[in-house]
Amino acid sequence: MIDLGFRAHDFGRFPYMSALVDTVTAFRKDACIHFAPYKALDDAPRPLSTSWADAIASCLKDTRIAILGCYINPVHPDPCKKEQALQSFENCLEIAPFLANHKANSGCSKGCSINEGSPFPIVATETGSLDPRNIRTEKNWELPNISDFLKTMERLLKKAEENNVTMAIEAVADKNTIDTPQRMLMVMETFKSPHLRVLFDAVNILPIHGPSTSLHSYFDEAVAMLSPYICAMHIKDFVWTEKNEKYPYAKGPVKKGDVPVGEGLMPWKDLFGIYRRYGVDKVPMTLENFNPMTLAKSIQYVEDCFGM
Repeated sequence: MIDLGFRAHDFGRFPYMSALVDTVTAFRKDACIHFAPYKALDDAPRPLSTSWADAIASCLKDTRIAILGCYINPVHPDPCKKEQALQSFENCLEIAPFLANHKANSGCSKGCSINEGSPFPIVATETGSLDPRNIRTEKNWELPNISDFLKTMERLLKKAEENNVTMAIEAVADKNTIDTPQRMLMVMETFKSPHLRVLFDAVNILPIHGPSTSLHSYFDEAVAMLSPYICAMHIKDFVWTEKNEKYPYAKGPVKKGDVPVGEGLMPWKDLFGIYRRYGVDKVPMTLENFNPMTLAKSIQYVEDCFGM
């Protein structure tokens, strides 16, 4: 059975956690959640506190937070803004253990599929850009930035290990510091830590003009390469467009990757087969960019593709 869930803020913002959970469980009782507190809730404190996290966990009922989203720019060119971002991520690493729904995870294989058996949420981020607008710059892939990024990962990983939590990074093609499967593998092999893993987003890791090979070959190679490290996934879709504001330098056809699953070109049956072949089909998978009005249809589409 697929461990399927939702990115919480795609439902909108909520005044309190119980309202969010009621909305999520109306669509799927045992859904996991990708939860970015400041995007999903009106009352998330700064910084997040352990008492707040305990209160959130008590509202979770039969669901759980699989991914705690803290999307920062870990290579921001402004030192003050960068430090502020890193402290925010460290705050999430500290409170993640208090967000575990032990009732939902008790004896549950779903809850034990992450963080080497821990029910704690994965704390996840993308890997940022030296352009403060978070767009492409060739400097992202030069040695000084790669070295700085690795030093930053070392700092954050130390905090993750202290709190027995898994942190995950997500590659975004043609834009962020870590933008390819090969660069992602380099990071994983640099640290070789069970507390550092990959959040695999098939759409985000797809080159914006498409791969030089077939989609099947590209994803087969990428998943084979990263399968020992993949701890969670995003599910969405893409289409080709002549212009994409997220890639202002690129001329079409260029990837537009914020399409609800089933409404684009991603061969999801094939992709789920690749996930199954390399043993990463049991990790939490959360839907992104969905329309709540058509979400039931999207869930059915994913379940049909997954079951093949």
